[in-house]
Amino acid sequence: MNLTPHSDHPLRQSLSDELHGRPGQPITAPARILHLAFVTAEGDGDPRAALAALCERLNVSPPGGNNLHHTIMLKDGRLRFERHGEFYRLSLVTAGKPRASPFPPSLPADWARDLPGRRLVSMVTDILPKTVKAPGEAQMIRHFGHDDLAASRVNDGRALVITDFRIGPDGHTHVVIYDRGLAPRRMGRLVRRLQEIETYRMMALLALPVARSLQKDLAPLEQSLITTMVGGAAAAEQEQLETLSKIARGVETMCNLSTFRFAATRAYAALVAQRLKELEDERISDFPRISVFFARRFDPAMKTCEAAAARIDDLAERAERASNLLRTRVDIALEHQNQQLLRSMETRARQQLMLQETVEGLSVVAISYYLYGIVSKFAAGLSEYLTGHAIKEIDLILIPAVVLVVWLALRAMKKRIHAAARHD
Repeated sequence: MNLTPHSDHPLRQSLSDELHGRPGQPITAPARILHLAFVTAEGDGDPRAALAALCERLNVSPPGGNNLHHTIMLKDGRLRFERHGEFYRLSLVTAGKPRASPFPPSLPADWARDLPGRRLVSMVTDILPKTVKAPGEAQMIRHFGHDDLAASRVNDGRALVITDFRIGPDGHTHVVIYDRGLAPRRMGRLVRRLQEIETYRMMALLALPVARSLQKDLAPLEQSLITTMVGGAAAAEQEQLETLSKIARGVETMCNLSTFRFAATRAYAALVAQRLKELEDERISDFPRISVFFARRFDPAMKTCEAAAARIDDLAERAERASNLLRTRVDIALEHQNQQLLRSMETRARQQLMLQETVEGLSVVAISYYLYGIVSKFAAGLSEYLTGHAIKEIDLILIPAVVLVVWLALRAMKKRIHAAARHD
């Protein structure tokens, strides 16, 4: 089936190239490899621009567009560029016996002057051929100047790796590989694996100063939380709420400062662990293997970062629980106050009802009095037709009758009002 190009997904080619973007470079002993990693920040500039300027000076093809990797072929070696998220790295391979300088003569002396960012890794790897005899422990110590070394046999014994993972007096971390029959491509993969271990190790350790600083800031916040919840008075809800708000702001600030760094560190540490596992190193001397060296030195630093992140999360959860408890206590206090207010309103309502009933009794008397006055005047008008004895009897009958009528009328009115209120 023939498909037109416009039917492809716009990311198809770039996603396919991602799998092949960082191919291994064959390396044949003897050789020296200089590996540099620079951490970049906003405003540092694009390293590809500096690489393009170098290519122009060397009269070679520059990297195109947004390429994340590029190889410059030199007369006496090759320079490999790779762009990563937070950093970029350069790998300079020089064939032949190691010289005093890690830079080949074909590169200008100031070639690295305009590279943007801050150098975090500078690693020199010397690969010695099979003709060079493997050194003894005393020779290793003399070469590195101390005995704090890591040494391993890798690739089924076809290569020996010795390093100290320290920055030497020349500003580089040194690794020595003794070739014992390793194919060039496998040697290139081994070198790349060691470079990645060193680079990801340093990138992961960027979180360690952050973790140590946060550990100091966490202690007073934790103590403040304990004091607030254990020693606070029941009537100091407002003060406790302000304290919890300060703790919450402090935790949120710490999260903003550390979330990305700790997440990146977890990713870098996982890559270091994976590369060490792929190394499959074996012991060759009394010095620790590279994987053991990392387990003793690198893993505790990662545990410190994990502990700091866990303390921040724990403090955030505890502050949230404390806030919920305080809100619950405030709600209970408000409910108690509302109950007291309702009881007070009920008492006042009963008093008003009693007063109203008293007023109603007086209203019956007052209305009866005025109504009796009207009726008595009407009866006085009939005096011409009635005897005096009859008028007195009518007065005696009118008084209770008027009172009864007024009382019944007020009672009926009250019932209608109560019925309307119940209906509403």
